[in-house]
Amino acid sequence: MDDLRIFSADSDADASTVKIDHDSDTDASTVTINAVSGTDTAAQMSNTVSGTNAPTVKRRIVPALIGIVLTLGLALFTVLVFQVRKSNEFLFSTHYERILTIIETVVYFAFFIFAWKILDLFDKFAIAGESAGKDVISGKSSMADGSEPDARPAALKKHFLMSWNPRSVLVTFLLLFVLFLPYMYVYYPGVSSMDTANQIKDYVTGTMPIEISWNAGEPLVSCFLNDHHPVVDTLIFVFFKEYIGSFIGPVQGVFVYCILQSALTALLLSLMLCRMEKLGIPYLYRKIGFIYLGFSPFIAMYSIGMLKDSLHSMFFIAYYLVFVLILREGATARKLILLMLLSIILCLTKKTGLYVTLICNIALILSPSVRKKAAAWALSWVVPAFLLMFLMPRVLFPMFNIFPGGKQEALGFTLQMTAQTYLDHRKELPKEEVDIIDSVMDISRLDEEYSQYNYDSSKHLFRFEATDDQLSAYKKLWLKLFFRYPKSGVKALFGTAGGFFSPTERIRLYYEFAPNTYTGVISPEEREPLRKTVQTAYNWAADQHGFGLLLQCVLYMWWLPLGALARILLLPDYKGRRMNLILCLVPIAVCVLILWVSPYSMGRYGLPQLYTLPLTMGLASSKLFLPEGKKQTAE
Repeated sequence: MDDLRIFSADSDADASTVKIDHDSDTDASTVTINAVSGTDTAAQMSNTVSGTNAPTVKRRIVPALIGIVLTLGLALFTVLVFQVRKSNEFLFSTHYERILTIIETVVYFAFFIFAWKILDLFDKFAIAGESAGKDVISGKSSMADGSEPDARPAALKKHFLMSWNPRSVLVTFLLLFVLFLPYMYVYYPGVSSMDTANQIKDYVTGTMPIEISWNAGEPLVSCFLNDHHPVVDTLIFVFFKEYIGSFIGPVQGVFVYCILQSALTALLLSLMLCRMEKLGIPYLYRKIGFIYLGFSPFIAMYSIGMLKDSLHSMFFIAYYLVFVLILREGATARKLILLMLLSIILCLTKKTGLYVTLICNIALILSPSVRKKAAAWALSWVVPAFLLMFLMPRVLFPMFNIFPGGKQEALGFTLQMTAQTYLDHRKELPKEEVDIIDSVMDISRLDEEYSQYNYDSSKHLFRFEATDDQLSAYKKLWLKLFFRYPKSGVKALFGTAGGFFSPTERIRLYYEFAPNTYTGVISPEEREPLRKTVQTAYNWAADQHGFGLLLQCVLYMWWLPLGALARILLLPDYKGRRMNLILCLVPIAVCVLILWVSPYSMGRYGLPQLYTLPLTMGLASSKLFLPEGKKQTAE
């Protein structure tokens, strides 16, 4: 039996020592915790373990070597994506291009190493700032196998903002909302894309093209609504613009929607930031998270947008938070039912919501506490799947004369890959394969209409009269062509989605409510100078070398989430909770995967990652402290 003796240092002492004596003389372990003078917080921990130096060195060196290899791979990947985005080619066919590729890879490698050090330094500052409780050793010492005991304060320091109490939640919400209001004034009554205008036009006309792109010659369908865009989004937008607008005017109706969405977004962001305290995330993460959310133009601009992405991502904040709470605090029937309701909302507000919720909710079964609530867990993904895959398309859509959307939507990224392959290798393709492609998309228009940056250009060439047999033959050929000409297929994906994975695409915004004769909503002309000033300033900042990176998609949608995952995977500090934290990041990982099949590199497709970045990074803190008065529990 181990004899545990804890010697508490007085206020003037420089160190506190925990000595663990084992029965075996060869298994003695000594742990020394250097503390900041005048505080009880452990700032540095060093151990000396007789006979265990080799395992300790191996435990640190092996992850470091793996990290170096992965960083080199990431650097090369970034260079290749950058090349395709700029020239639509991989530039390593000549000696000069290969040398240039190597130099660029080395530069990115150095940049990523520097960024890693910055993240590590930030984490150390965040941990050093927590000093509210006594130094404790929690859990069992396993010094014999080279691991370190987990030293942490018993409680977080108390703060007025970003703390888990009603007053802090309210004040944090109000501050965020006030920071969003100037954008609401400049861009009154709100902003939107052409998708929103077409959704409203869809409702007003009752007769619309299958793809709602209103191209000449596109087949028309007569129905109540077209599910090309989620009908729930359409009905919500129409309710405010048409019904509320019938009392106060369409412009004012849109304004009511945008201001309510902005307020609700601010409230959910406030709940996320404040609940991070109860999750044990250091205050510095929450403070920087507040600054990021409150002062980033793209956060405010999307919060005031009548956009399906803004509506969907707002609820993703709540979904992600509940998902994390289930894993970090343990599953309860109430939490799982709430997760089910939020999953349904995500599925109804965006088509990709079904993939996010199915993968993530099923993955929860890996948590021991979730397995104890198997019935509630099953409901969390079975009910949304039943609703979206059976009840709506087979019952509700026919009942209310709703068109289910065109077949081309699920084929968008495959059409882009096939188009790029055909353009690169048209002379090599057999006639029968060309005929299969032409039966599904009009390849005669590819040369003039193809865009490497947007697969909508390929989707618009889809032949709506294609039969199921032709589509089946095409899908088999697409896969066959990808394995035969992988370079062309990868080029197509890098071209459309590469802006998310290389510093080649700013987070683009909408600067007006998209004009449409069917909406009757026009942004006020007298505020046009203000709108132009903000737009010009934003675009100028995004184009600058250095700090322009702060407005790039890749930073928030790929590099920082990847850095959080890498810290959890590679650093020894996460031993014992690594799997739990990896599961917490599954929703973000699925959202990143979905970016690969996005039509183009537009910031709104990565909005879930933008909104929840503070929580993602906070989970990667090497020490998740305990809120005051809480006892640690482990699954």
